[in-house]
Amino acid sequence: MLLIEGAPRKRWAGRLQGIGGGVHPGEDPLRSAIREIREETGLQVAAKAPHLKGAVLSQNFYNRSKNRSKLVLLFAGDVPSRRVRSGEEGRLHWVPLRELARQANLIPDLYALIPRVFALRPGERLSGVVVFDGAGDLQSLELLTV
Repeated sequence: MLLIEGAPRKRWAGRLQGIGGGVHPGEDPLRSAIREIREETGLQVAAKAPHLKGAVLSQNFYNRSKNRSKLVLLFAGDVPSRRVRSGEEGRLHWVPLRELARQANLIPDLYALIPRVFALRPGERLSGVVVFDGAGDLQSLELLTV
């Protein structure tokens, strides 16, 4: 799995997280995922490559009075190459799934979330809610396979 270690200026600086970002005005989520993959990794993926695997509401992700929650759409898929380039968002790391649990700097909810995504059968999706304390500590995690 390709993960990114957040750059020093990022909210999750030094922590491993998925490739991602925001949706631009007028942009659909799939095109946003493809753009973010290209911007953060240099990989060019086709529109059929990322598959929507679910949605999770992340609450108190940021310790700010506004924008305390965000909806995270989960995409997964194969990439055309393992050749990537790190950039200003952070340093890229290929992490074997079997070693995920040993990554000390992984964002807390991903220890449960990533294995659940890869365990989904065709047609299944994840739905859930993750609650943080605003300082980066996981308070609760509830995931449902639908």
